[in-house]
Amino acid sequence: MDIPEGLTAATTLSAAAHRATAAGAGKIAVLCDTDREMMLEFSRRCVCRLNRHLPVRLFLNLFQPFLDANVRKEIEKDRLLIEHAAAAFDRGTDRTEVDSQELFEMTKKVDQDFVQEVSNPLFSIRIRYEDFADIRKKRIDSFVTMVYGLLRNWRDSQPFRDVVRSTFAEKAFHGHLREVLHLYNVETRLLSDSVTFHGPAGAVKDLCADRLFSAMEKAADAVAAEYAGKVYGGQEDQFASPGVSATDRRHR
Repeated sequence: MDIPEGLTAATTLSAAAHRATAAGAGKIAVLCDTDREMMLEFSRRCVCRLNRHLPVRLFLNLFQPFLDANVRKEIEKDRLLIEHAAAAFDRGTDRTEVDSQELFEMTKKVDQDFVQEVSNPLFSIRIRYEDFADIRKKRIDSFVTMVYGLLRNWRDSQPFRDVVRSTFAEKAFHGHLREVLHLYNVETRLLSDSVTFHGPAGAVKDLCADRLFSAMEKAADAVAAEYAGKVYGGQEDQFASPGVSATDRRHR
């Protein structure tokens, strides 16, 4: 390697490492932004579907803070998974060596913050991990596998859309999205058994939980299809390159 006059080898290597770190951080930001946008759109569609059912609509204002916080919880958990998977990938850790149990334990801190956020006189939560631990670990494995696959093929500054297309066939990518959304839906349904609603809302909790799961599954079908369609047949500008935030894309 030719070193420009006035620069030491250490300085040059340090600059190269900084560029690599910046590119890696940009990829993480794109993955987190994309996941956040997808989950928020998924949540919006769920609420729209719930509003179509009168018994649920009457109590939706009571359940809405819980539903919104639950989605934010999932976005935060996904951010942890993305950052952990990317760090393991950068260290050269094989995908099979990423411990889903370790990641599962990490997500419990997010759960604690969630419980503190939503606790109020209307309902109480005692999280029963035995109800959904296997489902969450399965989702963690699926999510980390997808992140690893993308990072293996991701050249610096390459648009996210191109990375996905070079990594997965359309059917496979759609299947990955559908699976992580479905597993989230199942966990949310099982989580409802950890929640006790007090007062009138308690009488309709099971009805609302069943309606919610149905709405979530239909929303998952629609969102997975839409996001796969954006990648394989949408606009070139739908997804960012590393270093281009969701806000930057909206203001282009």
